[in-house]
Amino acid sequence: MSKINLRSTSDGWRGKIADSFTFDFVERVAMAIGSYTLKHGGTETFVGYDTRFLGFEFAKQAGQALSQFGLNVSISSRPIPTPMVSFRTNQKEMVCGITITASHNPYYYNGVKVRMGYGGAPGEEFVVEIQNLMDSPKNNILQERLDFQNDDPIADYCQKLWTIIDWQSFNRRPLKVAVDTMHGTTSGVLRNVLSGTKAKVIEIHSDIDPYFGGIAPEPMESNTQELQMLIAGGQCDLGIAHDGDGDRIMAVIPRVGYLSPHDVAVILLWYLAKARKQNGIVIGSVTMSKRLSFVANYLGLAYKEVPIGFKNACEIMRNEKVLIAGEENGGIGFGFYLPERDATLAAALLSEAEINYSGGINAILAEVEKVAGESGFSRLNLKLTTSPKIVMEKLKEEPPERIAGQKVSRISETDGLKFFFVSGDWVNIRAAGTEELLRVYVESSNKQKALEIVKAAEEIIRKIERR
Repeated sequence: MSKINLRSTSDGWRGKIADSFTFDFVERVAMAIGSYTLKHGGTETFVGYDTRFLGFEFAKQAGQALSQFGLNVSISSRPIPTPMVSFRTNQKEMVCGITITASHNPYYYNGVKVRMGYGGAPGEEFVVEIQNLMDSPKNNILQERLDFQNDDPIADYCQKLWTIIDWQSFNRRPLKVAVDTMHGTTSGVLRNVLSGTKAKVIEIHSDIDPYFGGIAPEPMESNTQELQMLIAGGQCDLGIAHDGDGDRIMAVIPRVGYLSPHDVAVILLWYLAKARKQNGIVIGSVTMSKRLSFVANYLGLAYKEVPIGFKNACEIMRNEKVLIAGEENGGIGFGFYLPERDATLAAALLSEAEINYSGGINAILAEVEKVAGESGFSRLNLKLTTSPKIVMEKLKEEPPERIAGQKVSRISETDGLKFFFVSGDWVNIRAAGTEELLRVYVESSNKQKALEIVKAAEEIIRKIERR
C-alpha cells in the first residue's frame, strides 16, 4: 500500500480530484481520525465541506467511516467556512472535527482539513499518529450507516461573534459593506453577524459554483477586480473578499482601493490596540510586512515571527497571550477568540473600525504610515519545468549577491530563502506547500519597486531552471 503524506499541508491533506483525492482516500483518512478520536475518549465528531465538486458526497463518505467507531457524527447541512468547523468542534468539546475543502486552490483540487478541540490546527503529534494509522494495512469493510445528524452551526457562531464585536457601534450610522464570497462558503455569514444593525451587507459571486467563476478562490488583487470597481464607484463604504473556505481576507476602501492582507492586519492591530485598548503578542509569518513589526514595537507589544503555516501561530496562541496573528496570504487570527484564522471575524472588526475610529480606516492608514512608512508588496507564483525543490537547492548553494541592483546584506532560512537589503527591502523565495510552484514574495517602499524586484528575482530563478 502506498503511503499518503498528511504533511502536504499545514493542517491536513490535499490533492487533485479523482487523481490523488478519491473516495477511497477520504475513507482512509476518516478511519484513521475515527480511531484516534475513540482512543482519546471522543464520542462525537463533526464534518463540514465547501462548495467544490462532490463536497457533500465526500463528507458523507467521511461520516460513514467515522460512524464505524460508534461515534455520533454530525454533518453540516450546508457548505460552511472552516472557521465555523473550528467553532463547532471547540464548542462541543470534541476531540477533533474535519472539513472537506481545498481552501484557495483551483476547482480541481479538494482536501481534508482537521480541527482540534481547542479550535485550531493539529500539532505534530497528531500528524504523526494519523500518518501511522493511514499507512497501516486497511482491513475494515465499511458497514452501511447513514443515520447522520444534520447540523448548521451558523446561528451559534454568529451569537458568539456578537459577544466579541461592539455591535452597538453599528447602530451609530449606516454602513454599506460589499462582500465577494468568491462562490465559496461565506455567503450570508457576515450579513447574519451584522443583522439587526444599521449595517447593510451586499454580496457578489455568492452563488454556488464549483468552478469558482473560472479562477482560484483566492482573494488576491488580480482576482477581485469586480469588487474593486464596485467600491471605486462609490456604492459601498467597504469591500471584503474571502477565499473558498473563509479563512483568508483582503479589503477595498474608497479613494485608496485595494488593501492587501498586510494592510488589513496592521489596520486591525492599530484599531485593537489604540481604540479597544487591547494588548498581547503580535505574530507575523516570515513573509509578512515589516510594518506589522514596526507598529507592534511602536505600541510596546512583543512581536514574534514564525514560518508560513498558521499551525505555527496556533501553537503560540494556545500557550501565550496573543493579540493578533497575521499571514501574508490573508489569514488573520485573534488571541481573544480561538487559535484559528477567521476571515468573518476579521471582516466584522474591520467594519467596526470603519465606524468606530475617527476618520475610519483611511485615518488609521495615515497614522500607520507616520509610524512605519509606506509599503508596497508583490507576490509571484512560478510554474517551473523542473522540481521547485531542486531549484531551491541550487539557489541555496549559489545565492545571488545582488537582486535588482541591490546588494544582499543577509539571508534567512526560516522558511525558504529570505534575502534582505540595506534599504529594508526583502525577497522571500520558497516552494509552495500545496502546489508544484515556487512562490516569490517582495516588500519594498512602494508597489512599483516591489514589481521590479519580483521581475529580477524571476530572471534569477529562470536562469537556474535552464541549467
